[in-house]
Amino acid sequence: MTAIAHFQGSIETADQLLAMYAELRRSRDLGRRGRLDPANEDLLSLPKSAVVACMSALDAYIHSVLYEQIPTILRTNPVPDALCEAMAGVLPIKNANGFKDALPLLSAADSLAELCTKLRQQSLGFLSFQDPKKIIAGYALIGRERIFEEVADVWQGPRTSADDIKRNLAGYAKRRNQIAHEGDRDAKGKPRPMQPGYANNCRIFIDGLAVRLNRVVYGV
Repeated sequence: MTAIAHFQGSIETADQLLAMYAELRRSRDLGRRGRLDPANEDLLSLPKSAVVACMSALDAYIHSVLYEQIPTILRTNPVPDALCEAMAGVLPIKNANGFKDALPLLSAADSLAELCTKLRQQSLGFLSFQDPKKIIAGYALIGRERIFEEVADVWQGPRTSADDIKRNLAGYAKRRNQIAHEGDRDAKGKPRPMQPGYANNCRIFIDGLAVRLNRVVYGV
């Protein structure tokens, strides 16, 4: 399964959560929209979870792209500086003991493949690609230092400049972190409100971003 196909399957979770929210509003006779009273604020967890699901789908997609592309990029010339720097951290040979530790990797039948596995295990697998700056750093590994400018070039319509895209993404990433790490509560401990339209807009934006990221790297 391609990275984008896997992404499309993952982001469907957001659709399911939003559909569940709408159905529960209907079953409780709350209408299609409007602020929820305290007795029904539990429903807010559904659109909020949809935002988290969207951002997780994007993160997983970018990881898949990097895991697939880095072995190929390592066999090109020149290798991007960012990737060279990352690989230097994976294989720091500073003394005899370091060389001994690295020897099994260096003598492997496919040492570049082993290096990629090491990079994934030691650092790449622990990174999150949801914030614009981190995404820029990730795509720099495969020689796409201006990834948002490239995305903007294939994204037609208003508010689709590179700065617009980064600004929108940063906003959704911030809200995702508030939900995941702060319980999405304000300074007074009260739950922050969320309209389902916000979560739906997030889903549309993240889907559009992933599709265009895919077009930039794979041409489709």
